[in-house]
Formats: sequence, structure tokens, C-alpha cells
Amino acid sequence: MLEFGEFLPDQAKYANSGATNAKNCLPLTNRSYGPLPALTSVVDALSNRVQGAASLQQASGAQFTFCGDNQNLFKLGTTAFAEISKSTNAYTTASDDRWNILQYGDRVVALNGHTDAPQSYLMGTSSDFADLAGSPPYAKHQGVVNNFVMFGNIKQGSDVVPNRVHWCAINNPTDWPTIGSADAASKQSDRQDLPTGLAVMAITGAVGGADGAVFMRESIYRVSYEGAPLVFSFTEVERGRGTLAGASVINVGPFAFFLAEQGFFVFDGSQSTSIGSQKVDKFFFDDLDFNFIDRITGAADPKAKLVWWSYAGQNNRSGVPNKLIIYNWETQRWSYGEVEVQLIFNDTSVGYNLDQLNPFGNLETIETSFDDRFWVGGFASLSAFSQTNRLSTFSSSPMEAILTTTEFGGMELFKKPNERLYVNGIRPHVDGGVSTVSLNYRDTPQALISTDGPSVVDSNGVAHFTRSCRYARATVTIAAGGTWSHAQGVDMDVAEDGES
Repeated sequence: MLEFGEFLPDQAKYANSGATNAKNCLPLTNRSYGPLPALTSVVDALSNRVQGAASLQQASGAQFTFCGDNQNLFKLGTTAFAEISKSTNAYTTASDDRWNILQYGDRVVALNGHTDAPQSYLMGTSSDFADLAGSPPYAKHQGVVNNFVMFGNIKQGSDVVPNRVHWCAINNPTDWPTIGSADAASKQSDRQDLPTGLAVMAITGAVGGADGAVFMRESIYRVSYEGAPLVFSFTEVERGRGTLAGASVINVGPFAFFLAEQGFFVFDGSQSTSIGSQKVDKFFFDDLDFNFIDRITGAADPKAKLVWWSYAGQNNRSGVPNKLIIYNWETQRWSYGEVEVQLIFNDTSVGYNLDQLNPFGNLETIETSFDDRFWVGGFASLSAFSQTNRLSTFSSSPMEAILTTTEFGGMELFKKPNERLYVNGIRPHVDGGVSTVSLNYRDTPQALISTDGPSVVDSNGVAHFTRSCRYARATVTIAAGGTWSHAQGVDMDVAEDGES
């Protein structure tokens, strides 16, 4: 069997050790790909583009999902989002900013940049958001580091300091004492201007052995709690490498995955390691619309050990992200998808009963299987807001998947560099669904690729061809809507066709 192998679009197609295409599928194992489910809308659409979302869990176990657009904040009820802004149309979120929503205990803190005061909501108590108490600075980014909420990229009064971090009183995000005062010293509240790396782009909590990390535009700082009077030490562990997009930084256990100017990396608290070099970095940057870097978002699927990033690729619709790139941190394999979403985020299902199904359709039309954990509630999942601003899950039937093998010739098969191949048939190894197969071929490395097919797989599982060529590869298309779980590769019926 010729396995599809690892998706390696940055390598040459000829004698590539892996798949040259892996579209609308998931890199589930080290020997196969699985289906990428289509989106299922959960509730009615919001009016404006969603610019941030988070799903949080109260200490009691209650689930809360929040999101925000350019003017308002919302909370998901049983069947719809309700506006819970401090007042109607209370905010001014810039088009290149986002709502950064964080949980500290039962308190929710929401930031949207330098135009509005930080917002606060107490789960189980509050009816609406309100300005965060304690006179905190305005900020673009935040994270929980040790027992503090830490803001980054600060506006204090009229002063904007992109490289500054500022943290609250210990164990109290509603208390921001005056810097330099005895009150601030006793409560270990302070700030720090980081000398290199330009602007703060993201702040994470514990990563590796560090209490946190600050991702700058061009550097990464390791954050360690020291206690009074220093409170925190900031050690630059990466110079010349930070993150292009704050929402690309995804914490998974002791690691943080992120997008840098050089490609995709993983940070372990001390150093970063490339995960995309010579694999997908060039493929990604060649496709990325750099006008909408700020709309890159990421999320993790811990069950499948996948990290997903959505981004605006070429031919996007007015900046709506239309691509996914997906990484399996266990197998270190990649794939990609073509899905229009405003953003993706980690969600926790609320749970539903039969009396609450109306927003989803009826028993005959609901696309999500009733065996799916989505209906039960309390399970970590990955959700999105569609291009029509509807909260959605990746839980519908599989999308059309396309997988292409490496290209090979007579040298690989017959150890004869000038030998022609005669392709009689191709048998895809896909356990379910309906597959068609195309034969991609050429006679010289300089020639354009020609294609025979697609050919329908017959009752014996074979797609038939009669083609003489010098170089060949197979493309398998798995129809949308089918039921399948693994695509492994193809068997090719190939014979020698004589030397030229």
C-alpha cells in the first residue's frame, strides 16, 4: 500500500515522503486521516461580526459562554444570546482588536483594547457587565499568572505603552493600587516595561516550569513569581521570535503553541521549537492574507490532541477567515480545511433536553448525532462563529475530503530511471464513504500535471485506468456526507511499460 503519509506541502512533489494534499480532513493517527465535520449552527445569528468569545465554568459547575462584537457583550442562554453590556451599545471595539475574555475564580474580566475600560462580570451573581473596579489601566491582552491578573499593552490615562505589563493586587483582580504606593507594595501590585520585543501580544499562565510567559511581537519572556518586593522576574528566553497574532497562542498543558514570523512553534517555558519548518510554513504564508493577520484565532481539541488555527487565506470574503490549518501534537502531523468562520474558540457544552431542541430543528432535521457529547453538557469541545455570526460546532456530517499521494516514477518502483509506468487501477483504502480517484501524471519533471478521472470506485473497490506515463500520483476524493473514519492510502496496479 502507498500510504498518504504526513502532509508535507513545502516539500517537492516528486519523491515527497508524504501526502501532497490533505484537504478537509484531520491528522488523527500516524498512519491515517479522519473526516473533518461540517459546521452545525447552534443558535440564531448575532447582528455584527463576533470579535471574541470564551466558554467558562463556575466553581459550582455551571457553564457560561460569552462573546462580544464591536458594541456589545453577550451571554448564551439556553437557546439564544442575550446582551449583557454595561449599557446598550456601550463599547467601541476597533476592527483590528478583539475581546479578550478571562476567568479568575467566578469573576470574568473582558478587555477590548485601548478604547474602553476593562469589564467585569461575576458568574452566578451579575446580570450585566460593569467597569472593573479598582481603577485598572486599559489594555489589549491579559492572562492569569500565579495569583494575579496581568494586563499587557497598556494605556494609562493618555499614555500608551505597548511593551508594558501591569498586574493587580494578589488574589484580587478588582484592586489596582497606585503604583509606587505603600498599598501597592503590600499587595504586590506593580508594573514592568519590557525592554525588547516591541509590543505585548499575548500573556499565558503556567507553561513548562514557568509561572507564565509574555509573548511580544519579536521576543518571549519567561515570567517567574519571586514574592515581595520584586514580585515577578522577567527573563527574555527568545529574541527575534515572538508572535504575529496574539490569539494564535494556545496553551495545552505545559506547552504553548503559536504563530511566529518564522512559522509555527511550540514553547515549553524555556525555548521554542519549530513544528512547521519544511512542512507547512511556506504553504501557510503563501496562502495567508496579511491584511487580516489580526483575525487569526486558535483553539485546542484535547480529546483528539489537535490544535486548530483559522485564518483569512487568499480569495477570502472581505476578511472573513476561510481556512483552517490543523496540527496533531502527538503525531506531529498536519492537515488543512476550507471553512468560513469569524473565529474558533474552546467551548464547554451547556447541555440540552428534548424540550430545548427548537433552535436546532426537529428530530428529523437535526444534523448532530444524538450520541454526540454536545447534547450532554460539561464536555470540552471546539466551537466557532460562522461567517453569518452564528455559534456553531464542528459536529455535522463530514466535508468533502481530498488526499493526494506522493509522486513516484520508474526509479522508485523498478530501479530504472527511464522506465515508463503503465497504470491499470487504483484501490483507495478508505473505511467507508464514497470515493472517486484521479490519476495525476506527467512524463518529465518540467511538464505540467495532467489528470485522468475522476474514476468511480467499482464494486471491487478499484478505480480503473489505462495510462502510460513516467511519473504518477493518485488523488482520492471522499464525498461529503458519507460515514467514514480512516483514510490510509492506495494500492496501485502498476506495470513496466518499457524503457524509452
